[in-house]
Amino acid sequence: MTQYSSHRREEPRLSRTIFRLVVVFVIAFALFKVYPLAKSYWGGWFAEEPAASVVERVESEVASGDLEGAASLLDESIAAENDPARRKELLLQRVDLAEKAQDWSVAVQRLEELLRDYPGDSERPRYVARYGNTLEKQERFEEARKQYEGLLKSAPLGMRAPAYIGLGRIALHEEKLVAARDSYRQALDDAAIDSEAWNVALDALGDLNVTLAFSQMETPESKYYTIESGDNLTAIGIKLNTTQGLLMRANGMTDPGTLHLGQRLKYTPKDFRIVIERSTCRLFLMDNQGPFKRYYTGLGMPGHETTLGTYTIGSKQKDPTWFPKNRPSVPPGDPENELGTRWLPMVPAEESLPGDLGIHGTIVPASIGFYQSHGCPRMHNAEVEELYDLVVRSTPVNVVETIDWSQYSTS
Repeated sequence: MTQYSSHRREEPRLSRTIFRLVVVFVIAFALFKVYPLAKSYWGGWFAEEPAASVVERVESEVASGDLEGAASLLDESIAAENDPARRKELLLQRVDLAEKAQDWSVAVQRLEELLRDYPGDSERPRYVARYGNTLEKQERFEEARKQYEGLLKSAPLGMRAPAYIGLGRIALHEEKLVAARDSYRQALDDAAIDSEAWNVALDALGDLNVTLAFSQMETPESKYYTIESGDNLTAIGIKLNTTQGLLMRANGMTDPGTLHLGQRLKYTPKDFRIVIERSTCRLFLMDNQGPFKRYYTGLGMPGHETTLGTYTIGSKQKDPTWFPKNRPSVPPGDPENELGTRWLPMVPAEESLPGDLGIHGTIVPASIGFYQSHGCPRMHNAEVEELYDLVVRSTPVNVVETIDWSQYSTS
């Protein structure tokens, strides 16, 4: 009787246990089936760690100097991430990190993933240009060239500048200066005014333009003059509408008096004009193709603003004497001479413009890019010396608040 009663009590317990196990199994099975569907609809609710959180953690580790830890975290997150948009964000950050560490093989690998997995992305031209640049870092120049040339064929206008810049870098590496110059000019024409690509192209173009004009290398623009009886360098400069300084630099001369009959002089004819943009403290040397080179200047302080208007360059002076108002004159080379090493007077071409302005050097290079002068545009001495040797007397100078680029051809 006792055994029978115990057996009857155990049966319900066993049944309940089995029932609970079945319920647990059913719930687990349901969750297993429902989870992927729910995640596809409400992925952010189910994500183990949002990409934004990973990005913040990576940035924190980079800031602390732990690049390896940041790289490991990103690699793990990329492998685990299923959302395409978040994965792309993580891939881009991994490329950034690899470039920071100069780990070009990883940068190439991750960029190849981007190009493979996101073929229709609107930013693809940017990824291709970046991929080409990273190949350059590994000195895989021919592979990089193919990427840039392919980009020129596939990218729309306005997105080709990085490819032209890349081709310009490769040409420079190969010491093909004219080809590099032409690539940077094309990049400038394609890029949006004042964009990052435009500024990169402009600075590279300016350096090459000056290098080619001052070098003895023959270029498509080069002309030659043969010395005749009675010639001197000043008279030749006037005849050719160029400067004595340019003729000396382009022909490797140190003494203007060492001419001989029949000697051939290389020169690059240019009709320059200068445009000074007051709002940005920038001076642009223009030729008939647009910007030839950009320089930065210091301009007039409040109350002594550099006056807007049209001027021409007057009689230039090397190592000028400074004649400050109500003070004794300051001779050339004096550490107090605020004109530096060159003076290019700006002769007014309009009524009511001041007659005492000029482009000059400086003894305060830290003032370049700021409004600290009494009205004159000031430049670094080496740069004003360069400008001095490029422009002739009567070169037009326009001081504007903001440049209207539609007035200046860039093509």
